[in-house]
Amino acid sequence: MALDLLKMRYFAKIAELGSFTRASSELGVAQPALSLHVRGLEEQLGVQLLNRTPRGVIATEAGQTLLSHAQAILRALEQAEAATKEQAKYPTGDVSLGILSSICPTLSIPVIEECSEQFPNIRLTISEGDSQALRAAIDMRVHDLAVTLDSVAKPTSVPLFEEMLYVVGPSGKFAPDDTLTVEQALGLPLILPTRRHGIRILLERQALIFGQELNIVREIEGVESTKAAVRAGLGLTILGRSAVHADHENRTLSAIALTRPALTRRLVLDIPVNHPLTRAVIEVRKILWGVVGKLGAEGHWTCL
Repeated sequence: MALDLLKMRYFAKIAELGSFTRASSELGVAQPALSLHVRGLEEQLGVQLLNRTPRGVIATEAGQTLLSHAQAILRALEQAEAATKEQAKYPTGDVSLGILSSICPTLSIPVIEECSEQFPNIRLTISEGDSQALRAAIDMRVHDLAVTLDSVAKPTSVPLFEEMLYVVGPSGKFAPDDTLTVEQALGLPLILPTRRHGIRILLERQALIFGQELNIVREIEGVESTKAAVRAGLGLTILGRSAVHADHENRTLSAIALTRPALTRRLVLDIPVNHPLTRAVIEVRKILWGVVGKLGAEGHWTCL
């Protein structure tokens, strides 16, 4: 039969203090109850643990053996409690966050900064990729969280925001008051990724709606390579606001929003199914939501 932890705690305190009276005062337990617990412990072990003397109590040889083990066990429990409380206050662990490549530069830095400031013991790894790669990584549980397109995410994903799509050209291509409809944009000489990418899929659907063909002059994988090709005058492209905002502000590229209808894409937070979230993952998720909301307030996208 396993030893009763409460009896061991009471016995240890009595043996350490050498007095039932003092132990009773510190523990807040009546002396008769302490005597009963010690007697039960002695009966369970079949040995005498304490010798009563006029000056108090002294642990027997068996009592000294039990006391040394009891102290180690109680100390270990205290350390476990302290470590658990510390973990609750300062979570630790590895967290892998995947972010769609086109929004990763905008979203990743503030998330990293917030996580480092609030939870320095969390080891956050951020990886960028296209929507299909992020979905595969979630399915394989390579990532704990992924910000991706709703068109490829699991039905259990959580909506985050909607982002306007812009036609992007070389610096000076578009004037501030220029407008372009979706139908007009489909006929432009476009540099687009392959059909596995979300924006390409969205534009293909729009082309079907308008009964026309996309005018694709080049296929290039990668947002930065696509923007470099646009700067070189090889064609135009269509990107989300976050992917081109800094370039537009710095006048290294020009961009105008698509209108009639306004064309947007929805980003969601995808999480592995049937995979319990650690405290570290939960805290990173909270930070991510906060950053998304803050950037939304700054006009980068419309939060959902």
